[in-house]
Amino acid sequence: MVNPFRTYLEDIMRLIEAKQYFVIHAPRQTGKTTFLHSLAHRLNQEGTYVATVCSLESAGYPSISVEDANMVFVKSMHRIASVFLEAAYMPPLPSGYTASPSLLGDYLTDWCKALPKPLVLLLDEVDALYDDVLISTLRQLRDGFQTRPRHFPQSVALVGLRDIREYRLRARADNPSIGAGSPFNVKAESFFLPVFTREEVRALLDQHTQDTGQVFSAAVFERLYAYSSGQPWLTNALANEIVARILKNDYTRASTAEMVDIARSG
Repeated sequence: MVNPFRTYLEDIMRLIEAKQYFVIHAPRQTGKTTFLHSLAHRLNQEGTYVATVCSLESAGYPSISVEDANMVFVKSMHRIASVFLEAAYMPPLPSGYTASPSLLGDYLTDWCKALPKPLVLLLDEVDALYDDVLISTLRQLRDGFQTRPRHFPQSVALVGLRDIREYRLRARADNPSIGAGSPFNVKAESFFLPVFTREEVRALLDQHTQDTGQVFSAAVFERLYAYSSGQPWLTNALANEIVARILKNDYTRASTAEMVDIARSG
């Protein structure tokens, strides 16, 4: 339906082609995770890259060690790849590896060396990680950066609620020895998706009109904005409910303000 990241897509594709690492950060419920899966699907369909999404949230608790966190990451990558990737693009079996401080980097290197195409890795919930695990993860990405794309992912997206510059401040407060050669020096660009203004929500709805010819009237817009308060994910969810569930994707039918009420009530 409405894609709040649409305006960034061309820039993101350009960064991937340029073998860059980049950051996407936005408040909760803005559609970051949905966008990542859509991006991975598009990249896999186009056929130039192998793309996968991996959430790091399952290692996001203070007591986990670096070694255990790396094993969690590796198992998560294998699990999600088994759902979305063809057999020819699967990563190695985690059972062949032992937990270690360098496991994530070693695993990505082995995977990339075996792939017939460059890997694009989309890491979600990066800022769920704590202290040493966060620093270790970023360092392992830094260490592999120079060997991309044959021996390491061509492009890595670090996705979360905060910009990677905040990770730098946090890491240095707890561990000042992280050094100037940290992964922040390989970050090419950062994309932030804020809560949208009225004009920006209107523009998002106009995207749908341009694509399909279906118009959201002023009354529909006002009701939708009142309920969503400019949150892109909620705007998208309400609009999608109207178009897909209530109007059955019949773009010749007009929406009404009452349909927004129905969409909101579920």
